[in-house]
Amino acid sequence: MSLLKIKIKFMLKKYLQKKYKFFNNSLLSEKLIFKRNGLKDGFIYTLYSNNSNLIEVGFTHNNKIIENKLMNEKFILLDKKKGSLMELRILKKTLKELGLLILNNRYYKYSELLIRHLHTLGWPIGKSLYKQRVIKKKILYAVN
Repeated sequence: MSLLKIKIKFMLKKYLQKKYKFFNNSLLSEKLIFKRNGLKDGFIYTLYSNNSNLIEVGFTHNNKIIENKLMNEKFILLDKKKGSLMELRILKKTLKELGLLILNNRYYKYSELLIRHLHTLGWPIGKSLYKQRVIKKKILYAVN
């Protein structure tokens, strides 16, 4: 490459950086592209472990990971829906601000308060656990 072509490329790059405020470092832009791809759509899900009485909220790009967890770790799938990793991060921050403790950055101890918050925040919890609370209330009212 001639010296003139190198000089023109350098001047063009400098002009574009000033004009459009491009990143100076191409590695930085590659990292941002990688991060942006990490926030693409996948599935957000809620699992319940009857043995340890824990709720797991999570994100995955495909169904195979959820199926493996159901088989290997003996979880019950409460519900799943399309969503993004950003939704999971926002949910965890919100639950932390509400005072709910997280274990191993993925599990919450089951409580009616947790289920109520997840339901209010639009997280997929299905109808199974939420209905149990309503059924228990109806039984209590019937007994009294």
